[in-house]
Amino acid sequence: MAIISNQANSKLKLVYNAGVDDNNKTITKSKTFANMKPTAQNESLYNVGVDISGLQAYALSSVLRYDEYELINEI
Repeated sequence: MAIISNQANSKLKLVYNAGVDDNNKTITKSKTFANMKPTAQNESLYNVGVDISGLQAYALSSVLRYDEYELINEI
């Protein structure tokens, strides 16, 4: 039984540092952008994330990429 994986979709998630709460715990906020081209280079997605974060009120904490794969059983 051979399993084939096909890249289905990619997402870009930006995580922001929104300060601290009353207990001095970091507050984070995030924004996820779906339907990124699966063939997009990591450096390109990172640069887009940094550019978008320049328009936000909070400081950028991290840039994450999520890749989804469809697993198919080849008979």
